[in-house]
Amino acid sequence: MRRYTIEVGGKQYVIEVQEVTANRYQVFVGDQAYEVRLSSDEDLAEAQITPEMVPFRASHVPQATPSTRQAAAAPPPPSAPSASAPPPPRPTADQASGALTAPMPGKILSIEVRQGERVSRGQVVVILEAMKMKNAIKSPRDGIITQIAVQPEQGVAFGDLLLQFGEE
Repeated sequence: MRRYTIEVGGKQYVIEVQEVTANRYQVFVGDQAYEVRLSSDEDLAEAQITPEMVPFRASHVPQATPSTRQAAAAPPPPSAPSASAPPPPRPTADQASGALTAPMPGKILSIEVRQGERVSRGQVVVILEAMKMKNAIKSPRDGIITQIAVQPEQGVAFGDLLLQFGEE
């Protein structure tokens, strides 16, 4: 389960999201639960979201029973400019639509699909080893594999092209 703090119209909300299947989620907003179905998604090269670690402060959370799923969040502290490395390169325009890129640096252990194969959203397509852990990389969409850009035992960097998708 993931917990997010979002701001809508100047008001902050804490939401909890639990993945039920590849395109179905259970979302909790306060004490309300919603069943959410993802009908489509796309990566936008212009959009970049950079998560920030914010320490949990128990003093800001009201007492709640486990059944209410209520939570409160303190606004994140202002962040100081950091001397961290620049963000990783974004995919090129031709990769932005129909491309599956490496979410982290690592080594390709196996490719679970073949070129020309029809895949479904959520289907495991590549196994990537990173930090001594096997990571199942899943298809972000339905489609046909038009190109496999990697091979087993190959090292990849963040953002490297793994597979290219075509329309069904």
